[in-house]
Amino acid sequence: MVTIEDYEDGANPETQQILDHLITTTQGSSLHTENDLQSLTQNALNSSNSIIDEHLRFGSCIALQHSTTLKYLSSKLPISNETLNNGNKDQVFAARRKSENELWMVLQGYGERRRLKMGEIVPFNTQIRLKHIISRRYLRSHPDYSAPISDQQDVCHGDEHISDLNDNWLVQRHSYSNYYDNSGYWLAGDAITLRHIQTGATLHSHNIMLDDDNQEVTCYGPGHEENDKWRAERIENISDFIRNAS
Repeated sequence: MVTIEDYEDGANPETQQILDHLITTTQGSSLHTENDLQSLTQNALNSSNSIIDEHLRFGSCIALQHSTTLKYLSSKLPISNETLNNGNKDQVFAARRKSENELWMVLQGYGERRRLKMGEIVPFNTQIRLKHIISRRYLRSHPDYSAPISDQQDVCHGDEHISDLNDNWLVQRHSYSNYYDNSGYWLAGDAITLRHIQTGATLHSHNIMLDDDNQEVTCYGPGHEENDKWRAERIENISDFIRNAS
């Protein structure tokens, strides 16, 4: 069901339909055929354009890989509202295993005056949100909580229906200095940083582990380190992405 908040924060019925289909299929992926998954991803990627290319678009399904450790930005359904209210815990992390938990949808930033259509190419220096396919919740940060081990700024889940500026991230080409070449458009494989709009810190990960499998993800620093660098993989075929796990 599409809520008032979905319309207000830039989503639309088409977005909701894609998410509903993605969630239904990925949650029961073992019960679906490969053809079902191929059809699903084609519908998601081509809902607003018929040309497959390397541009990242609003509505693209992506996996975001940490350049240094090669792990993927991952999340899972929160155990409870109490877990959400207590900050990150283990809800947002980096994982080596490829699964439906590493799938995100690129959406326009909250509160943008110029509404961009699904399928439009994402220019650099644009505010975006990343909506987790399975939980439907936005990638989010704020200074109110600390990451569980490093005590850096927390990265956590947002809300399923209501969004605000804490869900907004600025897409920039990665730079080792304060000079950024933000000309052109975001392509799959580009080295990028995601800068949290409200705090200025960048999406960050490192070799600090939450457990034997999952790596801590935080917001930290001005974005010039190797550990601030990410690369997006545009997912054209979910079953291939999961099957080709490293």
